[in-house]
Amino acid sequence: MVFKCMSSSKGCVAINKRNIVVALDVGTNRVKAAMAEIGYSRDINILGITGAPSRGLRKGNIVDIESTSRSIENCLNDLERLTGVEVSSALVGFSGGSVYAINNHAVVAVGNSNYEITQEDKERVLQSACNVALPPDKTIVQAVERQYIVDGYDGVKDPVGMVGSRLELEVALIVAATAAIQNMQRSTQRINLQINKIVYNPLLVAESVLLTTEKEMGVVLVDIGGGTIEISCFEAGSLLFTSVLPVGGEYITKDLAIVLRTSVEEAARIKEKHGVASPDMASHDVFIDVKNIQGKDSKKVSQQVVADIISARVAEIIEMIYTELKNFACQERIPGGIVLSGGEAELTGIARVMEDYMNIPVRIGIPENLRGIQLDYNKPQNAAILGGLIYAANYLNISSGKRRGFSGLFDKLAYWWKDLFR
Repeated sequence: MVFKCMSSSKGCVAINKRNIVVALDVGTNRVKAAMAEIGYSRDINILGITGAPSRGLRKGNIVDIESTSRSIENCLNDLERLTGVEVSSALVGFSGGSVYAINNHAVVAVGNSNYEITQEDKERVLQSACNVALPPDKTIVQAVERQYIVDGYDGVKDPVGMVGSRLELEVALIVAATAAIQNMQRSTQRINLQINKIVYNPLLVAESVLLTTEKEMGVVLVDIGGGTIEISCFEAGSLLFTSVLPVGGEYITKDLAIVLRTSVEEAARIKEKHGVASPDMASHDVFIDVKNIQGKDSKKVSQQVVADIISARVAEIIEMIYTELKNFACQERIPGGIVLSGGEAELTGIARVMEDYMNIPVRIGIPENLRGIQLDYNKPQNAAILGGLIYAANYLNISSGKRRGFSGLFDKLAYWWKDLFR
């Protein structure tokens, strides 16, 4: 079958005249939401970030719509209480084990008699690039425009207004299971939440943690979440390859729980507080209290034992990531190295272990592309949700963006006055 792009090239729409945007990240273990007000100069003022336990997902896929809806609703209710602003719509990050990318190329003739490329020409070549044959159960979630080529001249980011007779487009098409997208849509519909735009999660993470020079030179972004690992290669400023592995931090946590004979919650606490990625980083002299499955009795376990369990799983995860990089054939094309993000990137020593194994520079991706973030939020686990705010700000239609002077000042005072008596 032939499927067309689900997402349009239009930007996100603000919740109200204050140009407020909301980003939502529905993960395997946590649902996170963030709200920001976008200024006239595209500056981002974060109003609040909240999180809630995620129920109804397994390995990034929704398996229980009702539980997922409640998790999203709980998270958004907390955000509304924190900010005092009602949430009616959001930009939603998406991932899952069914996601993969197709690189495609399309060509159209410029329709103008004077050969000036218009927005219509741009939309025609994008639509042509999205017309690919897919299995009946797959659909295109998003089209990532890599570069335009005008009469043989490549590297064009926006061809509108240029002169040429032949317009080409190289695009990366993000494909996912149709059912997975529909389940996400139904989960939000149950709580009357409008989805402004569905965006592939690594693109959001990249907004918050990757440098422009890294994306231009070549870099691999590895986002390790609770149930999935997203591996994405960027080159010449845009996405080149991507894949999703159906493993994540849960793989380590559940192994800890089984070996230590404790609950998953207790294992997660131990991993977060005392876990290290390699045994040589642990100490025989440090002992950890481990509660049993019932949570009543406890026993002492050395940090060395915990490190042995964790390191075995970390080694397997790194091997899977390395195999994907070989499939991409991009080891020689990433002078920017590897950037680790996601909750598991905070595991002590994981960047060093990965760097030693792959012989490729590895750094932790902290969301530093956003100013004024509190230290409590400036962590790899929040990279996707903060990147969602940046993405929404870049594509937001700001209706009052040209208002200046006393008129703009009057608008700001009016919004403040409304908030005061809301």
